[in-house]
Amino acid sequence: MKKILIIEDEQDILDMATMILEDEGYEVCGISEYPGFESTVNSCGADLVLLDLNLRGYRGEDICRYIKKSEALKHTAVVIMSANRDLQIVKEEAGADGYISKPFDLTDFINLVKQFINKGELAVQTS
Repeated sequence: MKKILIIEDEQDILDMATMILEDEGYEVCGISEYPGFESTVNSCGADLVLLDLNLRGYRGEDICRYIKKSEALKHTAVVIMSANRDLQIVKEEAGADGYISKPFDLTDFINLVKQFINKGELAVQTS
């Protein structure tokens, strides 16, 4: 079973995304508190990380860089979820593999996750 880690400070979004992805057959870890995020990221064993950019007290870009610079995690796919207008630029600067704009269409969200997990590459980006 493929595993997805969601890092999101809005509990409603975290709960909704978790429910949707579990219904799709994925194992989901979610965190909404960030002190010590490194231990969760390291222990979760996620195939895909869905990462909010604007986290209370933390920058999603920094978490993405942490994942991509870690020898053990650098091959983990990271998709940024944000309402930021410059997602393409942020994606490139942070080293993320893809992005999806908030608010996102549910079908686009599910398709993005499926394509990323199943093919190992980002085939759909929404803006």
